[in-house]
Amino acid sequence: MGGEAPPDLDGLRREMWTRQRQARVAVRIYNRGSWIRFTLVFIPVPLVVVTFRLYLEAWHYYILGGAFIFFAGLLYVLDDRAATRREAALKAAKAARATYQEARSSNGARHSSGAQVLSNGKV
Repeated sequence: MGGEAPPDLDGLRREMWTRQRQARVAVRIYNRGSWIRFTLVFIPVPLVVVTFRLYLEAWHYYILGGAFIFFAGLLYVLDDRAATRREAALKAAKAARATYQEARSSNGARHSSGAQVLSNGKV
């Protein structure tokens, strides 16, 4: 025998399901937040321009353009951070699933010769 302790399949399965649940939550949060960030970029400044276009001086457009670029950059950075958190959760779920499947297949290979003997009816 190799002296290795058999992997705790139930613990690995629970870890896999926990990580997948966390990944689903992270994706849901990211998707909800991305719509909010999208509307914060493309609604306020253009709405002000369209609503008050008859009252704006030429220099107002420069200020509003700068504000639009600033807010778009800020929300891009926030979106990048949220996407990084989402990707980390997905990567953890994928790693937990791979670990569980590897442990399950190695555990199955370890016991496959015994299962073959029992299925043939020979003890």
